[in-house]
Amino acid sequence: MSVDPQTLAAICVMALATAFNRSAGFFLMRLIPVTPRVRRVLDCLPGAVLVALLAPGAVHGDAAMLAGLGAAFLAAKLTRSDLLAVVAAMATAAGLRALGI
Repeated sequence: MSVDPQTLAAICVMALATAFNRSAGFFLMRLIPVTPRVRRVLDCLPGAVLVALLAPGAVHGDAAMLAGLGAAFLAAKLTRSDLLAVVAAMATAAGLRALGI
């Protein structure tokens, strides 16, 4: 099995960009005072990321993604846990994909 050099270069560049963005976020957040308003924004980020990942597929008719989005919403409302919402979304979408839906 051979790896295309351009593909490998693209993966490396994306990995470096991701590492830079993550570390820059940590350094920049040291400079921002965590007020109640900033805390509310930070608390909303996990849900926003989950919706950003699932919504495009759900809008374009992917039944597994739509069910995963519904499961995440339901789990988040019932448990108030972002982790359980992510697990519910992944399990639902993976289960439906395994069934061929």
